[in-house]
Amino acid sequence: MILLSVDRYDGLEHFTNMPFLASLIMSEEEEKKEKETPTAPPNMGNDWGGGFGAGRTRLFDNPDEFDIYCDRERGINYIFHAPELNCTIDFLEYDHETQRITVHTNDRQRFDLGTKIQWLVRPYIAKEQNLFIIRTKDGEAIDGFEVPLKIKEPEIQKTLN
Repeated sequence: MILLSVDRYDGLEHFTNMPFLASLIMSEEEEKKEKETPTAPPNMGNDWGGGFGAGRTRLFDNPDEFDIYCDRERGINYIFHAPELNCTIDFLEYDHETQRITVHTNDRQRFDLGTKIQWLVRPYIAKEQNLFIIRTKDGEAIDGFEVPLKIKEPEIQKTLN
């Protein structure tokens, strides 16, 4: 489920068109979990460190420091983050097999973005495109840049014939 808000009520019966506020709930079982026990809504950080990216250095120290948003009407995808990046990103690489994004820097370092790309946003992310990486503070954009997302070629299994 994607919850969006683009109009903000100012308390005087007026709505002001504001930049979008997005909250991504990535689990298919979210409705069941909410009925069982009231907890904080899950985010993509629930897969923090799991899977094939666990051994690689992470770009972000904490899963709550970033979020992925797909504006499917405009066909633009964003990665919002709070902390300042300590590297210059050259490109991103999506791996269909692991469903993870590897961050490649200009000085040839590689980082795992830190989460598995969930089923809800996968159709919008899993293709070659440019993504916008936006640093935010208190809900406001501070700076950002556009970076290419490449698709990792599948590894061909060699046979002994």
